[in-house]
Amino acid sequence: MRINLLESLTDNIVIDKDKCTFCGICVERCVLDNLRMKLAPCRQACPLKVNCHGYVQAIARGQEAQGMELLRQSLPFPGIMGRICSQPCEERCYRKQKEGQAVAIRSLKRYLADMDTEADSWLPEMASGSGKKVAVVGAGPSGMMASYELRVKGHEVSLFERESAPGGMLRWAIPEFRLPVKVLNKELELLKRMGIQIECGVSIGKDKDLEELKREFHAIIIATGCVRHLTLNVQGEDLQGVYHGLPFLKEIRKGKSPEVGKKAVVIGGGNVAVDAAQSALRLGAQEVTMVALESDETLPAFSWAVESAVSEGIKLECSWGNPKFLSSHGRLTGIEFQRCVQVFDESGCFMPRFDDCQLNHLEADTAIVAIGQRADTELLEILKLAQPGKVSYEPLTLQTSEEMIFIAGDLATGPGSVVEAMAMGRQAAESVDRFLKKENLRYGREYPGAVETEFEIDTEKALEQDRVRIAQHRYAGMGDFREIEKGLDQKSARLEASRCYSCGQPFGKYRTCWFCLPCEVDCPHDALWVDIPYLLR
Repeated sequence: MRINLLESLTDNIVIDKDKCTFCGICVERCVLDNLRMKLAPCRQACPLKVNCHGYVQAIARGQEAQGMELLRQSLPFPGIMGRICSQPCEERCYRKQKEGQAVAIRSLKRYLADMDTEADSWLPEMASGSGKKVAVVGAGPSGMMASYELRVKGHEVSLFERESAPGGMLRWAIPEFRLPVKVLNKELELLKRMGIQIECGVSIGKDKDLEELKREFHAIIIATGCVRHLTLNVQGEDLQGVYHGLPFLKEIRKGKSPEVGKKAVVIGGGNVAVDAAQSALRLGAQEVTMVALESDETLPAFSWAVESAVSEGIKLECSWGNPKFLSSHGRLTGIEFQRCVQVFDESGCFMPRFDDCQLNHLEADTAIVAIGQRADTELLEILKLAQPGKVSYEPLTLQTSEEMIFIAGDLATGPGSVVEAMAMGRQAAESVDRFLKKENLRYGREYPGAVETEFEIDTEKALEQDRVRIAQHRYAGMGDFREIEKGLDQKSARLEASRCYSCGQPFGKYRTCWFCLPCEVDCPHDALWVDIPYLLR
């Protein structure tokens, strides 16, 4: 084990953790590279690097306004993400590692967003105009975040969307009972207040010429997402009564409810399948069954979403696949499945195998095929920057072979979470900003910052109680699309936040302080004190 002698010297940096918001300003100000931030596991896990540690501690202290300020520093859409984030932060929460119950970080985010009185007027600080114009194609999560970041950096931004309204999958694929459209619209208004031009009903390559776009703008980000649904390509998939997940959910969002029979079967085990199953129930199905290739322990859908569906009476049939549609007079009457004995092969590739001696027959007058999505590469194919199903780009910068064109989100990675798509939007915006300023696109971007990720965590001060139970709206019957998950009240939120171990803090790693004091002077909350001899101070 190597020992750094500097680290054995006395640490004269004193932190008041009851005041510190873990913002990292002191670490940035240290001219001797002495200070480091012990980065809480929740922050390490967040693709957007949200200071969840800081805002949770602010709630615990009863300082919600401060918590909202910290949240906004890295997340301009807290109402959306407080409802539908995949919450990787909670998977890494040290409280979960110790006792199995993470702090309800996502719900606390929603709590701050729901109580925010400035949401309709708040604007971030924006740099003065650069004179540069950027086109962002696709107004889903990745395009929204890219547009926000570029405008903050002072560039003019035009956001193009082929659909009639912005939001992408947030609007057209996530049901009202998970993300109310009023919440989405409220947070999209921020982009308009910032001066971002949103042009809907415009399909690039059809309604607007691509070469014209390249002449009009200094850079382009393409973030058209994974909006193409996968099909089974089996006989009977075109029968009356058979739908596909994304178009099915989109029709509901448009107010054109598809006709659903008494017995609905949803084929698939992901989040779209769960949303489709709960939507079918709300459209009048008396019996809804989800059939998935995966076992119940390995379903790809969020566990809390599956639990919600099961609590509403939706049945799960796991480890079945290879469906055969049965019909009478052109209408679906049932589906026959074979037992799935393998989903992936030894190398991890998707390679399902079935036992045709084990069959499962389900009566059904409605089927919804929700087996996945694929990227919309049509625009990139026109540019010769992609082949069907494969996109070429530089992974760190997201730049394509045509230097002014960048990509972001699910278009680059395939289907992923909303928080990952937003993180890629930010990544693309950083590249475009550097490109417009003629800076190196790669320099310093793989450096994690002055942080420590492995350290001992003190668990003594946190409140010892069980995780808060999030109130749920009970499904009240056909047509009830009211939001399922309810928000926290102030008392519950503060108690839950008090469960946080407050992992991590800034500290003097190398003990090389020269008493220059910018760290102390610039701390916005007087949480840092440099311990120096009286006469020197």
